[in-house]
Amino acid sequence: MQLDLLLTGGTVVDPSQNLHEVRDLGIIGDTIADLSNQESYKATKTIDVSGLIITPGLIDLHAHVYKRHVPLSIDADATSLAGGVTTVLDAGSAGSYNFAGFKHDVIDRVETEVLGLVNLSCIGLVAAHYGELMDDRYADPEGVVETIRRFPGQAVGVKIRASAHIIGSGQQGWDNFLKAVKAARDSDTWLMIHIGECPMTLPEMIPHLEPGDCITHCFKGGSTTVLNEDNEVHPELIAAKKKGIIFDIGHGFGSFKWEVAETAIAQGFIPNCISTDLHQMNLHGPVFDMPTTMSKFLHLGLSLDDVIDMSTTQPAQVLGRAGDLGSLKPGTVADITLLEQHTGQFNFTDSYDQIRIGGCKLTAAGIVRRGKLHLNSNRLA
Repeated sequence: MQLDLLLTGGTVVDPSQNLHEVRDLGIIGDTIADLSNQESYKATKTIDVSGLIITPGLIDLHAHVYKRHVPLSIDADATSLAGGVTTVLDAGSAGSYNFAGFKHDVIDRVETEVLGLVNLSCIGLVAAHYGELMDDRYADPEGVVETIRRFPGQAVGVKIRASAHIIGSGQQGWDNFLKAVKAARDSDTWLMIHIGECPMTLPEMIPHLEPGDCITHCFKGGSTTVLNEDNEVHPELIAAKKKGIIFDIGHGFGSFKWEVAETAIAQGFIPNCISTDLHQMNLHGPVFDMPTTMSKFLHLGLSLDDVIDMSTTQPAQVLGRAGDLGSLKPGTVADITLLEQHTGQFNFTDSYDQIRIGGCKLTAAGIVRRGKLHLNSNRLA
C-alpha cells in the first residue's frame, strides 16, 4: 500500500476505539488508512513520532475566533496550531446580523475547521462588555433559526450568555432565556448556556433543557455554581447529566475554580467536555491553550484516556460529527493531534488566581489537518 504520510513509533490513544497502544498510523489524501490487513506499506513521507501521543484532532467546544470583528476574538489558525486543535466551535461571537460576515471572513478562509453557535443577540459579542441582551430588542430568535437554516453544517446551534448583567434580571432574564430555548427547538439544534450570576438557579433551568443542550463554564465560582448550599452537586444536575444534558468546562478568564472542580469531581460529577473559552483576555494566562487545560484535569485525577475522550470523542458527539471527527478509525478524516507529555512541577492557575502544582503537562508537538502536517516541534521538523 502506498501512503502519503506515515506516523511511526507513537502511542495511539483513541477512546472511540478503546485504543491505547504503540502502532503506525497511515494517511492517504485526507483520510485515515486501514493498515490492519496490510503486510507491507510505504509512504511518501514518514515521520518518527516515538515518545509522542497520537490522538484524534482535538476539538475545542468553546472559543471565540471572530477576529477583527469581535474585540475579544483570536486568530483561529495561529492558536489552533499552537494548541493542537483541528476543530473549534465559536461560542456565539456572531448573531443573526453578522453570522454571514463571520462565515465569509473566518469560516471560509481559515484552515482550521470552524463551526459557530448563533448568539440570541442579533449583534453577537461585538459590544459584549455592555451586555448584548440588556436591551431585549436585540433578542432575535427568529433570526437565529433563519441563520441556522441558511448555513447548515456551519451554524450548528444556539448560544446565550445567561448572566443577569447580560440578559437582565427577573422576568426580562427569563424571557430572554426562554427565547433562546425556543430558537434551539425551532431550529432542531441545541442550546449552549453560559452560566454565572444568573437570574435563575441551575435547577430552575433544567426542566427547560433537552438531551444535547449544554451548560458551559460548569466549574465556575460565584453565585451560580453546580454546588448547592451544602457544597454538594445539585441532584437535579446529576439527573440531567444522566438524561443527556452536556456539561462543558469553558475555562475562560473567570469561569474555572479549583475548589468547585475538586469538590464536584470528588463526588463523581465528571464533565462531558473540556474546552478553553479561549480569547484575548486569557490567551496569555490562565488558559493558554487546550493541552494546558487538559493537563489541569490530569492533575485533578482523571486518566489520560478520559481527558482525551473529553477533548475529542465526546465533543464530536455533541456536534453530531462522531462519524468523521473525534476518531482515528480508518476512513475518517485525517485530523490528528501529536501531544508530548512532560513530567516535572508545573504551576496551573484557575480563573481566580489560585495555583495548583501538577506533575504532568501536555503540549502540542503538531497536528495533521485533513492530511496536511503542521509541526510545532523542532525535533520532528
